[in-house]
Amino acid sequence: MHALLVLLFFQVTNIFNCVSHFSVNSSLKIRIENLESNKGHVLVSLFHSKEGFPDKPQKAVRKASITIKDNKAWVVFTGLQTGSYAAAILHDENDDLKMNTNFFGIPTEGYGFSNNVMGMFGPPSFSKASFVLSAAANEITIRAKN
Repeated sequence: MHALLVLLFFQVTNIFNCVSHFSVNSSLKIRIENLESNKGHVLVSLFHSKEGFPDKPQKAVRKASITIKDNKAWVVFTGLQTGSYAAAILHDENDDLKMNTNFFGIPTEGYGFSNNVMGMFGPPSFSKASFVLSAAANEITIRAKN
């Protein structure tokens, strides 16, 4: 009987260890600064892997459309698993839900990425924009490039 209780204890402990490894208690506050105006909204996409980053928001684990005040905005995502993430933002000034570009394909609306990284000829990779989300409350700041 004693051996059975010890075995049961270790099985329950293993289950809790597995569950805590994939903690879903994390939160992330994303602050966006350096927006050109208060017009439109900021579209925020949060990715948990390189798949879809940054131009396929339908593959993001969280998305938000947020209002702008004093050329700044912020959003809080809750219930996130710990691990690597990357964020992309678009200052959608005309609320058409897409990035507008000029004749040469250069963006005409503000945009940015976590770690404030930029790609050379296009967006940065997930690995360059990624950051580690811990089990506690987390906060990052993205400065929009206009």
